[in-house]
Amino acid sequence: MEQIIRKINRIFHGNRRQMLTAAAALFIVYVLLLAGIFSYFHSEDRVTNRLDAKSGDVQLLEPKWDSTGQYQARASEPGMQIEKDPSGYNNGQVDLYIRLRMTVTLHEFETDSNRTAYNNRYDDSGTSDQAIQNAKRRLNLILHALTMENGTPLFDMTTVGTLDTWTVNSCNNPNFVLNTCTENGTVYYDFYYTGDNTENKMKKRAPEEKTADLFNYVNIPVYKADWLGVFDQKYDITLTAEGIPAANYPEDLPVQDDSAAKDAVRAFQENAQ
Repeated sequence: MEQIIRKINRIFHGNRRQMLTAAAALFIVYVLLLAGIFSYFHSEDRVTNRLDAKSGDVQLLEPKWDSTGQYQARASEPGMQIEKDPSGYNNGQVDLYIRLRMTVTLHEFETDSNRTAYNNRYDDSGTSDQAIQNAKRRLNLILHALTMENGTPLFDMTTVGTLDTWTVNSCNNPNFVLNTCTENGTVYYDFYYTGDNTENKMKKRAPEEKTADLFNYVNIPVYKADWLGVFDQKYDITLTAEGIPAANYPEDLPVQDDSAAKDAVRAFQENAQ
């Protein structure tokens, strides 16, 4: 230690001011080095791993409605055949099970402000005012007007009795299985795409594949008793396409009235795209 002190005195020639200055400089260097080491052991380098995950996407297609049908509907007349051709299209990158969901909304019944004009309009139809305005009658006539390319109605309906007592039984389109449900007062007509599967199991649609058309036309009735109070009134036919990844279900999804079908419905509700 004495030798170190003698060497320091020799270097600075015994000048205490110079020794203090050098000691301060050494201390500053020491602090800087310590700070650098501290930063090194506590620094972070964030790396983001970007994964190009494949996605599922389903789209509703209605090419004839988009090009022609919507314009025909604005001038709906008895006997008119309005083009409407909904289908589901896999616009994603993975196989999907697809269903089409339809709702029919009746707007408030509109009557002429002049009651005499209203009576003149409807009296010769042979149907009472009350029957004409019956919501169930209006709904059933709209459902019955949805037809496929070959003229077969989309819905198989029991048509015994008056129009307001008709009931929907099933779907006449062999590519779909119908499930009707009511949620919060709204009736949904769910059509599960099964294709040519005769076991009522859903058929997968690969990317860029579509389902069959659900139906092709809205056939407006010719007879006045059938279109009065229905097709001269405002109503909405709303369709949506929903899909779930087929990879979530190794085996084809069954569509029938059992627990498996309920699981399938729940899956669509929770995972619909």
